[in-house]
Amino acid sequence: MKKIVTTIAASALASAVYAGGLNTNTNQHAAYQRNFAREATTDIDAAYSNPAGTVFMEDGLHLSFTGQCAFQERNIETEYAPFKMNGGDSIKKFNGEAVAPFVPSFQAVYKKNNWAGFFNFAVPGGGGKATFEDGIPALEKRVASIPLALSQNGIATTQYSADAYLKGQQMIFGATLGAAYKFNDNLSAAVGVRVCYASNKYEGYLKNIKINPDGNTMLANTYFSAAQSKYSDLAAQATAGAAQYEAAGMTEKATELKTQAAQAQAVADQMGAYAAASKDIEIDCEQTGFGVAPIISLDYKMGPVNLATRYEFKTKISVENSSNLKATPATPAELLPYIDGVESRDDLPALWTIGMDVNMTGNIKLCTGYRYYFDKDAHFAGEVEKFVEHGTKEYAYGVEWTANKWLLVSATYMRTEFAFSDDYLNNINYNGSSNNFGLGGRFTINEHLNIDLGGFFTKYEDRQVKKTDYAGLGIPGVDNYERKNFAFALGINYNF
Repeated sequence: MKKIVTTIAASALASAVYAGGLNTNTNQHAAYQRNFAREATTDIDAAYSNPAGTVFMEDGLHLSFTGQCAFQERNIETEYAPFKMNGGDSIKKFNGEAVAPFVPSFQAVYKKNNWAGFFNFAVPGGGGKATFEDGIPALEKRVASIPLALSQNGIATTQYSADAYLKGQQMIFGATLGAAYKFNDNLSAAVGVRVCYASNKYEGYLKNIKINPDGNTMLANTYFSAAQSKYSDLAAQATAGAAQYEAAGMTEKATELKTQAAQAQAVADQMGAYAAASKDIEIDCEQTGFGVAPIISLDYKMGPVNLATRYEFKTKISVENSSNLKATPATPAELLPYIDGVESRDDLPALWTIGMDVNMTGNIKLCTGYRYYFDKDAHFAGEVEKFVEHGTKEYAYGVEWTANKWLLVSATYMRTEFAFSDDYLNNINYNGSSNNFGLGGRFTINEHLNIDLGGFFTKYEDRQVKKTDYAGLGIPGVDNYERKNFAFALGINYNF
């Protein structure tokens, strides 16, 4: 049981609630939620989406603050025959909620002639909390296996129950600082650096595991501890008896008792393993770490068309545990990566983007963008990157209509495509290719102040994972994964 809980805790329990790759957020301004294709923008959010485009802004100081809110459901429907022993149905639903009640971001650009300096503070990775009030299949299937194993060894056991809970929070804060230069009326470039701070927290428990061996409902740990003592005593008695017979020269009887002692000790060891596995366990683990990565960007502007590209290098982040799990001589090997003081990886993958904005007649702007996340080249807890076939791809399209001098309306669509095998998926860290739809507008109050308001929802593709041996007992099982989310944001932009 300990292995399962801690493995889950290490696997990005609150993985990105927002759009992006396996561990990356790209919506760092309210304008993004009404137009996903921001790769060629020359507005204030260019401080993140298109740094080289900041030199095509008007001279002066530009400031922006955005507050975002996102809600996500992560549901797992599992079919596994032993689940019948806890409620009578082999199909169980496990519901999780991931909430990011308030995620801030701040952008600043100072433009003067051919130069611009830019700053961005946001949450480029993680960004939410995930809670599974009743645990997940990975926990319950282990408990369900206990009575089944007992029955197979002649101890009739038909029921089990347990209390399980998991909650996690993952936040990677990032601050970017850089400068851009315009070589001529058409071409500009920018360089910058982002410093990231990761702060993750995981809480959970698995306790009060109960079974009914031979019809007697009791705590599993109590039963197994008693059985371990019983068979250990039998082994000790048989060993002592064998020694006495051997001293008396009765080798045949001594050999018989030695065999009985070995058999009793084997059962005692098995009961001891079950006793250890059925102990209550609680996890309270915090992880922190830093990472730094450079960013480069180019922008080419020609008449009504603007082309831009940027490349963010991989941010290597090593997080260190501050945990209630301490190392002892008896610590199982599988727990060693999760004890207090141990480090693991939580990288932000490298990212390449390219985009184009075209100003059409009739106050219409068409926007397109493409992103490629180098997820396979990054490193994550549990080395799940080895199950990634290639990086995440995103295709974004947006249209903006300037209705009048105080109102701009936009609509947008984005396709996100992941590529990983079933082995990548687990009950917490699961993604799926998706279709995203956004809508919103900008309201201009005066020549200095405007407000962005936007929202989007995501429809994920469901995914089914079948296993011929679901929990190591030769019994098949099926996990059906489902996700959905929606988000909205408000941004205030001011220029001096």
